[in-house]
Amino acid sequence: MDEIMLMGTVIEVNFRLGMFIDALDRGDYVVFELLSGIDIAKGDKISGELEDLDRTESKHLEQFCKFSAYGQSRPRSLTACRRLRET
Repeated sequence: MDEIMLMGTVIEVNFRLGMFIDALDRGDYVVFELLSGIDIAKGDKISGELEDLDRTESKHLEQFCKFSAYGQSRPRSLTACRRLRET
C-alpha cells in the first residue's frame, strides 16, 4: 500500500497530556499523542501519514527530524478534536 503523505500545521498543544491538534492543509483536523521526546509548538509544520489511527512516524519540517506519534482521530472537525484532546 502506498503512503499518503499529508502536510499540516500544529494549532493546539496540550502539554499535560502530550497531545496536539494538527490542521491538515485540505481543511480537516486530527489529534495526535506525541511519543517522541521532541518539542512540538503551535505553528509547527509536519508531514507524514497524518490520517493513520496507529503509531506513525512523521517529519517535523522546522526541526528537520522524524518523530513518532499515535493518531487519536480520523480527520474531523476542530470542535470534535478539541473534545477528544481534553478527555
